[in-house]
Amino acid sequence: MNDLILVIENDKDRLCAISDILRSSGYEVEEALEKNEGIAKAKEISPDLIIMDLDIGLQFQEEELRDLKGDRKTTPDLIAMADQGQENHISKFLREGGSGYVYKPIKETDLVLFSVKAVLDRKELEKRNRFLISQLKQVAIKDPLTEVYNYRHFHVKLSEEIIRSRRYNRPFCIFLVDIDDFKAVNRDFGHLAGDQVLKRLGDLLTRNIRKIDSVFRYGGDEFVILLPATHKDNALGIAMRLLMKIRETEFVFEGCAQFITSSIGASMFPDKAEDKHDLLMLAEAALSKAKEVGGDTIFFE
Repeated sequence: MNDLILVIENDKDRLCAISDILRSSGYEVEEALEKNEGIAKAKEISPDLIIMDLDIGLQFQEEELRDLKGDRKTTPDLIAMADQGQENHISKFLREGGSGYVYKPIKETDLVLFSVKAVLDRKELEKRNRFLISQLKQVAIKDPLTEVYNYRHFHVKLSEEIIRSRRYNRPFCIFLVDIDDFKAVNRDFGHLAGDQVLKRLGDLLTRNIRKIDSVFRYGGDEFVILLPATHKDNALGIAMRLLMKIRETEFVFEGCAQFITSSIGASMFPDKAEDKHDLLMLAEAALSKAKEVGGDTIFFE
């Protein structure tokens, strides 16, 4: 077992007894004799579970539990050791965030271990559920081939950026990026090679933009890049760097080194656009102009 348990108990004999029970079952155990020592140790070791005397548990304030959480995604679970007749205090402990309780003196070792296992199992299940939910969220917003954000998520983020732009009076830019003569790649080397180009280009774009920028699959061989808080001069510099990176990147098809180029159509908000429809139409018009002159360039509209 890798679960780490902190036991806080001001009776040293009882502290040793509960710690021995837990260690004999394979748990890693740390000890503290009073609340402040326990808080300090919890911050240091980040336990999965804290078992404590009920009187100590009732002394924990909400802000102290937040301190225990620190950089962790979850606060350690709490189990109280209570005396018979403390039912009202047990109820208060559970209402305020406690995960369970056991009665002392500890006579039923199996019951203690069952309670500990139940809490830790639930904690692990919650952790797995959080992971699965995060994975599902990623699936919903990512393009399965290129692993950049998808078309639907682009429209969500674009709408949000328009709101921010109007609120804070700051411009932003979008790039439509299209591979020049992509049909030739599919024709000469097959659609699997074309897919590899799209995946690699998505990765190349992602690695060569700013942290505040985002790359999305727009459709077919087109990508769109959202550049928040960006003036035209800055956008032009970013676009020229991207075109150079694409131009210099070697793609290998069937053992042959090949190079590709791309065209970029750019539009600014607010500039000529009043809404996202205008913005996209302008970017598409700019992309058409870049294609008309032979590609490997950028046009603004």
